[in-house]
Amino acid sequence: MSLDKLKHAAEAFHDTDIGIELARKPCLEGTRTVILKEIEDWARKPATGSTSAYWISGMAGTGKTTIAKSICNTLKESHKLLAGSFFCSRQIKECRDYRKIVPTLAYQLARFSKTFAATLNEILKGDPDIATKECYVQVEELLIKPWKEVKNRNFLSGYTPVLVVDALDECDSISTVLGPLVQAIKNKKLQGLRFLF
Repeated sequence: MSLDKLKHAAEAFHDTDIGIELARKPCLEGTRTVILKEIEDWARKPATGSTSAYWISGMAGTGKTTIAKSICNTLKESHKLLAGSFFCSRQIKECRDYRKIVPTLAYQLARFSKTFAATLNEILKGDPDIATKECYVQVEELLIKPWKEVKNRNFLSGYTPVLVVDALDECDSISTVLGPLVQAIKNKKLQGLRFLF
């Protein structure tokens, strides 16, 4: 089965052109430098001893999305650490659907890692409808199992890929997917991956 059959939300990628009115813009040059450096330093630290999740919180309109967009750009262009992103948005149907988050991250992670892709393809051959299952099943089958194979083969030693999920408050029923995802992170089932929320 081809990864393209995995039902993902391409409009949620940080660099998808979603139109001028909805465009995701990075921070203006020279602004937010302290927080951007702090997150970049966190992302570049060796995986051992540092936290797997970084949370940005604040009131609506305080620039969290511009920070996330800037970090995505930096991690992709300068460090080759961006493994995937999901930018939630109330204005875009597939970007506010919690059921699309895990398949979208898995799709991008498969494009980042050939080992992850090969294992994910085998899982999808066994159950082509896995992306329609409940979120805890999606997390287990689409993220944990293929990531375990990457870790077992130790192909990513020396750097830690980062997945960015932005604007959680703009996604319907976000706790439905966030619960199993955070639990997997806490239980170290996705060790060697970093998540910026």
